[in-house]
Amino acid sequence: MKFPDVSCSTIHRHILAVSAYYLIALLAVLFLMYFATDGRVAYTMDSLTYRDAALNFMSGNPMQSTNVVTLFPERQPLIVWPPAYPAIWASAAYLGNADIDAVPSILNPILLGMTLLIVFWICLMITRKPFIACVVAIMSGFVPSTMTVYGHAWSETLFIPLILLSYAALLRYRISREKFIWIAVAAIFIGLANWVRYAGVAFLPILVFSIFVLSGAAFGKRIMHATGAVLLSTALVFPLWFRNWQLSGNISGSNRGGSGNPDQWVNDVVTIADLFEHSLFAFDYAIRSNLEIPILLTIVFATIGAFRRHGTQWLRPVEIWLPIVWLTGYLLFLLYARVAQKGVPMDLRMLAVAFPFALFALTPAVDAAFANRSLNIRKILIILMLGLLINSGRSEADRVRENYASAGVPGWRSDYALLFRDMRNTSPIGRAIQEAIGPISPSELILTNDRALYIRYLTGAKAYSPHYGSDCSGWEDNFGKGLLLIRSRMLPPWAIDCLKNPTQWRLLQAN
Repeated sequence: MKFPDVSCSTIHRHILAVSAYYLIALLAVLFLMYFATDGRVAYTMDSLTYRDAALNFMSGNPMQSTNVVTLFPERQPLIVWPPAYPAIWASAAYLGNADIDAVPSILNPILLGMTLLIVFWICLMITRKPFIACVVAIMSGFVPSTMTVYGHAWSETLFIPLILLSYAALLRYRISREKFIWIAVAAIFIGLANWVRYAGVAFLPILVFSIFVLSGAAFGKRIMHATGAVLLSTALVFPLWFRNWQLSGNISGSNRGGSGNPDQWVNDVVTIADLFEHSLFAFDYAIRSNLEIPILLTIVFATIGAFRRHGTQWLRPVEIWLPIVWLTGYLLFLLYARVAQKGVPMDLRMLAVAFPFALFALTPAVDAAFANRSLNIRKILIILMLGLLINSGRSEADRVRENYASAGVPGWRSDYALLFRDMRNTSPIGRAIQEAIGPISPSELILTNDRALYIRYLTGAKAYSPHYGSDCSGWEDNFGKGLLLIRSRMLPPWAIDCLKNPTQWRLLQAN
């Protein structure tokens, strides 16, 4: 049968409409981020670790990190952090012939654009409406956790799009009448995500569970598809796990901080709920106190009404329960993993992976709210929540922009009260440390009880953090002079030993 030309014209118009809506979402979010940061990207100690690994990649020493604890060897295997993000950082610097510190300002907007595109695509599969996909994509970019992540040089900027691609492939698996190729694609992206962050392992059992509950195929076929996904994903990441096990006795490279508080999960659950709410209310207690109770009561009444009218049928659509499964599965893994994270507070960075799935679960309600012109309580609730998210992103952008202008640092939120410390050499603290240290000759080194990798980044000098109980003999034998940078009132034993005899070591002490 010969189709009329109008069909091609309709397809072209649809493609143009989809492209236009995606560009609207992309420009809105990129404008918000640029307004907040003026193109700047903040560093934390994790960022400096990735940067150090990227420099080792560029110098021909892949999957190595700088040893800042002992004199020899100068490098050690990179195992506590996976290598993919530093490798991407190094590749971008090498291929673009760019300064290593200029790369995040280029890479972050690209990865943010990819993330928005995947969110847009997923919502388009759910609703088939470019307008709704555009609205949800904008919301995903305005969420404070997204802004915080893409305002830093962090591996989550690469990890999040890989996990979302895996979820998108799972949706395609359902749409394609359960073709295994899409499960294979989902498994590949999860395997790749494990090379970016070890938390990627959480999504493999989530994928397997999703296959069993999502598929309508015979049980034997579901077993084969789930087994194939496990084998494929594991095969991709097994070389990394095996290397880590050989080097450290742990597939994640370390015990991740030792033994934590077994009751920590209770506080973490409360913190998670608090951060989700604060993200909606822009960390503004005035807005929260006025709107929280009315919104919660409205949600309760709307939910009761839905159960009365439809029973459990309204929860059965895949578009609602599947993202809830991924959201819940990740949060449960996070709660379990944090039992071994001693002294590490729950923060927005950890929840950044979860927020898109919360928005996906909300997408059918957004679609229903804009499906007709009638005004009801559910539509008012959805519009109010969307407005709150827009206000949250705008408020965060205003605050970060003001912080950059007044204090020279962005002050991205960790939670309600705490901020992530910006460790760029352009920050006031970084400049103050540089000025206090002064010029360092190539023959000098710095011994410090501070973060030696940070001092290396600020000064370009070789800096080490000796073990607390060590002495000074090894350092004196190999270096004639240097600086003792002590960030405490009391001197560590090795510093006292260095200053015992007439020496060329100079002491710089700061509380």
